[in-house]
Amino acid sequence: MANNEIKTNAEIYREQRKARLAKAAKKKKSGKGDKILRILIKILCIVLIVGLVLFGIGKVITDVFCIPQKILTIATYGDEKLTAAEYNHYYMQLYEQAVSMSQQYDSNYGTGAGKTYFDTTVNPADQEYPGDDAPEGVETWSDYFKYFSAERAFLIKTVYNKAVSDEAKTEGFELTEAQITEMNESIDEAINSLAESAKDNDFALDNYISKTCGEGLNEKSYREILTRDMTAQYYLDWYQEKAQKSITDDDINKYYAEHRDEVDIASFRYFTVSYAEATEGSKDPVYTQAEAKARAEQFKAKAGTEKEFIAAAKEFAPPTYASAYATDSATLASNLTKSSITALSEDFANWAFDSSRKAGEMNIFEVKSQEAFYIILMTEPAHKDTASAGVDVRHLLVQAETSKENAEGEKVTLSNDEIAKNFDNAKIEAEKLLKEWKDGEATEKSFSALVTKHTDDTASASTGGLYEDITSQSSYVPEFLDWSLASHKPGDTGIVKTDYGYHIMYYVGADSQQKWQSDISAILASDDFNAYTEEIYNEISGNVDRVDFLIDWAAESVETLINRYTSNFASSSALY
Repeated sequence: MANNEIKTNAEIYREQRKARLAKAAKKKKSGKGDKILRILIKILCIVLIVGLVLFGIGKVITDVFCIPQKILTIATYGDEKLTAAEYNHYYMQLYEQAVSMSQQYDSNYGTGAGKTYFDTTVNPADQEYPGDDAPEGVETWSDYFKYFSAERAFLIKTVYNKAVSDEAKTEGFELTEAQITEMNESIDEAINSLAESAKDNDFALDNYISKTCGEGLNEKSYREILTRDMTAQYYLDWYQEKAQKSITDDDINKYYAEHRDEVDIASFRYFTVSYAEATEGSKDPVYTQAEAKARAEQFKAKAGTEKEFIAAAKEFAPPTYASAYATDSATLASNLTKSSITALSEDFANWAFDSSRKAGEMNIFEVKSQEAFYIILMTEPAHKDTASAGVDVRHLLVQAETSKENAEGEKVTLSNDEIAKNFDNAKIEAEKLLKEWKDGEATEKSFSALVTKHTDDTASASTGGLYEDITSQSSYVPEFLDWSLASHKPGDTGIVKTDYGYHIMYYVGADSQQKWQSDISAILASDDFNAYTEEIYNEISGNVDRVDFLIDWAAESVETLINRYTSNFASSSALY
């Protein structure tokens, strides 16, 4: 034994093999070797078969039934345990959240913008995580998902425990029947959608859920997780609403006094003169920087009043933008905050929000990043947004056609006479429909029915023309917005002309708070909510006990699935 302890495994194996061969040779000479060898071969075959069966069962247990994922605890926080199956779910949830945010960037700022945040076409392990909220060692998106999946899971588990506690019930939180119904319907919808996809792909539902939502999950456990997640979200929504209700007028006024620049809004008219290089095929005039500045000065000299500013914009507009500046509202920028202007020009923002600013004052600002000069006419200096925090209206659109398709299927603009005639007819029709409504029941319900039957705004036909939570910063055409935000009583009606035609308006109602008050209230409630959730998270962060090799194993299976998604995104991207 003493000698064996210092020999290598290879040396020991060679010596043992040499001894076996010598022994076998002796047996062969005695005539017994063949029979014994046949028996040994049979035994070896049985062992190999059993080994293969056991290996197959192991693969089935791990990959099909996912038993280890369901029972193995890969992390703990206090008395709470996290299984690999749960971990996989929250890993996928973080990934889907990153994808959603990337797509939102694309929607808001143009295709490709999302890649600056999270590139869906590149494996998470191959792209740097851009945030500054990660602990040491978290460098890639893959690291981020891997680390924070456990943190997210325990955060939701903690919030859920608070939601179902006696303390929460004492404070006034309890799921309503409507919320329970909504939650069950949402979960049923999600499961039904998965069931359809499973059927289309020849999968059993439980197996499909395990493959797409997190290895180890089945319908029962997935329902339980979704119920927990949604209950936690209901509780957080309730907490934020409670925080907002507790805010007093004194709280709002104090915040406004200290943060006026963040809350006030201003309106102005603007026109730009560019000195950028001409784009290919452009027929617009090209100016040097000095020429552009001189032209901006010429514009300013002609635009002493708001009416003159509108006229000058139509006169000075480059040929490409002539139609864009044809309407009087083209140069108007309404109800902007200082921060939104700062993104364009800090000098312009500071000038516009100076307390000495008056309506009618003009200035020129160079925005080098755009290679352009901006001529600015203040129409409303910085002030509180006293419009309602949210207005609900209904409308019925009688459209006035301004174009038609020619024989080749191309859209061509109608003549001015044709357009004027179409607007006249639209006005007559709008007046007729409003009278029809007034001669009838003249209720909101009957107005809604009238809209569904006659409106040319197909987007709102199914809701009876309803548009909710309209504020001064909503992106509606000015005439529609002005009527909606004007002083009305519920049930008031009117007819408004826009570039689309004539709108029959019905005033539903408004929030009791003014916009500036509502904005501050939301900020204070959000600060309270963030402090509350941060406190919970800080208690969890750093106190999670992880079984690192099990987390590596669990994360590997999810990463394999995500890499397939990445390949699909990359293939789709290549088509455009």
